[in-house]
Order: sequence, then C-alpha cells, then structure tokens
Amino acid sequence: MRRFGLLAALCLAITTHAAEKKFVNEEYVLQKIADGVYSFIAPESDSGVVQSNCTVIIGEDAALVADTGQFPSLAARMVADIKKLTNKPVRYVVNTHWHFDHVWGNGVFRSAYPGVAIISTEFTRELVEDQGPKVLRTQPAENKKQAAEYRKFVADGKYPSGHAVSEESEGSLTRLADTLEHIDVEFPLTVHTPPTLGFEKELTISLGKREVKVMWLGRANTGGDAILWLPDAKVLVAGDTVVYPSPFATGSYMSEWPVVLQKMMDMNAATIIPGHGPVMHDASYLKTLVELFQALTSQVKLAVSQGSSLEDTRKKVTLAEFKGRFASFASTNLWRNDGFATFLQGAVERAYQEATGKLKPESEE
Repeated sequence: MRRFGLLAALCLAITTHAAEKKFVNEEYVLQKIADGVYSFIAPESDSGVVQSNCTVIIGEDAALVADTGQFPSLAARMVADIKKLTNKPVRYVVNTHWHFDHVWGNGVFRSAYPGVAIISTEFTRELVEDQGPKVLRTQPAENKKQAAEYRKFVADGKYPSGHAVSEESEGSLTRLADTLEHIDVEFPLTVHTPPTLGFEKELTISLGKREVKVMWLGRANTGGDAILWLPDAKVLVAGDTVVYPSPFATGSYMSEWPVVLQKMMDMNAATIIPGHGPVMHDASYLKTLVELFQALTSQVKLAVSQGSSLEDTRKKVTLAEFKGRFASFASTNLWRNDGFATFLQGAVERAYQEATGKLKPESEE
C-alpha cells in the first residue's frame, strides 16, 4: 500500500528497541528555512509507514501551508506551532499531489482556519475527491489484517513461502505491526477534505509582500505534481518529485520525471525541501535521481526491444550501480536494506508498462 508508505518491506533490520522510539504519527522537527518559512520535517521512517514533510510560508497578510501530512494529531500540533510563529491566518493550503500521506491533515486546517482555500492541480483534486473516501473506508481493516499477518509470521518463525524469519526480521515485522496498530486512532479523526481549487499550469499567490508560485512542470512522481517556488528566498518545495533517501515509484512516469527534475534544477534554488527527507542546499541529489531514472528507462526499453517479459526484465534491470549509492544516503537499516529494492520493484514495472504502451492509470497501481 503505497499510500501508507513502504508496507511491502518485510525483511528489514532494526537495531534500536521499538519500545524506546516514537511512532511516525508522534514526531517531526520544526526547522527554520528562511525568514517566514518553516518546515515540519518528518524523521526517516523505521517502520515503512511515512509522514510527509510540510511547510508554512508566512507573508505580511497571510500564510500558506504546503502539504498537511496524513495524521490529524500531527496536523493539530502543526497548527499550534504555526499559531506560535504568526498571528496571520493560514488562507491557503497547497497539496503537492494526491497521495494521502500529504493530504489527510487537510480537515484539521479547514477546522482551524474555516476560510482556507485548498489548492492543487486539477489532476490531484480529482483523484483526492475520488480515491479518498474509498481508502478511508478500507484502510483501517487492511492495516489490521496486515498487522495480524506480520505477527503470525513472527509467531510461526517462517513466511508462507517456508523461508525462516530471521531475528532481525522479527524486530522489523513487530515494529511494522506495532505501527499499523498504533496509527489506527488517526482514522476516526480523519475528515475527507479534498482541494477546492484546481489549476493547470501555474498559479501565483500573494501573501502580502511575498509571492508564492505554484507550478506544474510535468508528470513525475504522479500526473499532477505541484511544486512551490518562493522567488524572494529562492526556496523550492518539491513534494514527492524529490524523496530521500530513495524515491517512490508506484504509478509514476519514469521517462518524464527527469525532465521535470531538470526544470527544477534550472531554477537554481538555494534550498530544496523534499516530500520526504532532509532539507537540501544544492541539486546534487536531484542530479543522482536524473541519472537513476534515465538509466532505468534506457535499460527497460532495451529489454523490451529484445522481447523480454516483465519477469525477465526484472532480472536484467537491477541498477546495481546505484544500489550502494542510495544505501549510503540512508540513516536507518530499513532504508539501507530495502529502500532501493522497494523503489526498483515498482519502477521497473512502471517503466515496462510505458515501454510496451500499456501504462495503467496510477489509481490502479
């Protein structure tokens, strides 16, 4: 389930005791980016369930929030922190894309700031409107089912395939099950609150002596990715077009993504805020992503031209030359061991769909 992070990651090593660590819906780091710009940076996940980075931009007349995360309890804490930072009202929320780890805090901001306009690309608005009620209805039961399955693997000491569950994997499975059960309290608090305003290419928002440009540069992580650009501070809010330490790739557009990244690099941002991961002050990671996506697309196209099936293409396209580079970016064993492999699983299939002319709608992925 991509909407809740890397839940397919099963054989992961966790070196710290879960009981000593906070859960994903309990923490963020409030970081000053520039004058009047602050981000709520989510730590690297140790379970596979993720929270997005969120950013508040404050002008003389009003404030804007980019993404609201997926946990209402954290969104409420963000609202409280914003009110400590400014007495200006949040008049705008921008959802960078439709994945629910970026939008399920919308209802909290609508409650705190009743007149807030929630903005996204029209593509994103339509998908949040369509998919939100379905996922909210089914996800609690799905999480409980998955948690029970993971606990059974641990209790049995083996996976359904018969492979033994290692001691390291026991910790990983238990942490994931604990997390899925812990976040169950968030669902009753989540109010389906889709964007109310959609745009196609570019929108300029004035906050009072500060302009925010909201732009669609092309298809990348999703078909409707919006980025935010602050000309006065040269700050770029990237959403999930940039995810560190490994990108996500479910329902993505692998050959078009590097084109979008190049447009972003051409903006010469002084600061880049990714959808997940630490704040960046140069484009070196974006360049690595471009190299990765271009290599992926080229190798998959070659395999398809040779008549390879998807299974055979997976065997040929391992991108082994990138695995170590992305592992070195990670700070947790989860991402070191499985982050790149999880990306590759979805990315090869998506590139294969594209190369064979059978690209599925991303809501079906």
